Amino acid sequence: MLLVLALDALDYEHVEQFDVPALELAQCQPIDTFSYMKDQPYTLEVWPTVATGLGPEEHGLTGGGTSEWDNPAVDFLSKFTAKLGGNTRDRLGNLAESLTGAEYSIPETDTEHVFQGEGRVVHNWPGVYNSEELMRVWDTANPDEGEQTIQGFEREIFGIGAEQFGWAREMLHHDLSLAGCHIHTLDMCGHIYRHDEERYRHTYERVNEWVADLRDNLGQEDELLILSDHGIHTAWDSSDVEPGRHSNRAMAATTMDTELFDDVHDVREWIEAGIEEAEISHDQVNVPTEQLEELGYI
Repeated sequence: MLLVLALDALDYEHVEQFDVPALELAQCQPIDTFSYMKDQPYTLEVWPTVATGLGPEEHGLTGGGTSEWDNPAVDFLSKFTAKLGGNTRDRLGNLAESLTGAEYSIPETDTEHVFQGEGRVVHNWPGVYNSEELMRVWDTANPDEGEQTIQGFEREIFGIGAEQFGWAREMLHHDLSLAGCHIHTLDMCGHIYRHDEERYRHTYERVNEWVADLRDNLGQEDELLILSDHGIHTAWDSSDVEPGRHSNRAMAATTMDTELFDDVHDVREWIEAGIEEAEISHDQVNVPTEQLEELGYI
């Protein structure tokens, strides 16, 4: 099985700076990413491109349409807020929810992607599957929820990360050819700790521990690929860009000896060439329907 970890905002300059060898695996290198509707690489544009091999104009998800509302009028008006700041959009969104009862979700592409098909599974991949998981991470720093302590933020953000790495580790015990999981820990901590090198380093060390655990639990037929959609500019890095903005310093690393791809657009083709289809059991679950209905489970 090939296990793909989408480590949002994994930045090759910070991997070189911090002592995090598990994030380099057997081979690693910078890769090219892109900006489309925004002036910096954007999560909801790049990750669908990684999964589909297509640009935003083809997979249909762009920075101009990153939320869908179940109220048609609110959904129409939301299209005009795409270029507003995050806090302003949050306040407008909360106002819309309180006045109309409307709820929003992150849209997902209808385009075919690499995780479709028997023996292939995916969890929490923005714009592709479980996109609502990303909203959980965003909520860890939502200013409208009141003041957030560092202890509270780290309990939430690392707790979510541990869940997602736990899912990835569990997939190693199943007959699969491909499993993919997106993890937003580095991105959110990069924004929060853009001026705090010590806490940001600690975040990389935590993620390094999680990846090392996965690497050490790979079976003889398992391989690991980690990659990012962009990096994060910080107050101490080599650039003079505003700290917290997304950098173009995306990267990839793998346990495989196959030559890595150079661009996020090429990931799907590389994955397809490197996996072998697993033998999948089709044994059916014997569901005690009457008992579960009596208990109210179904």
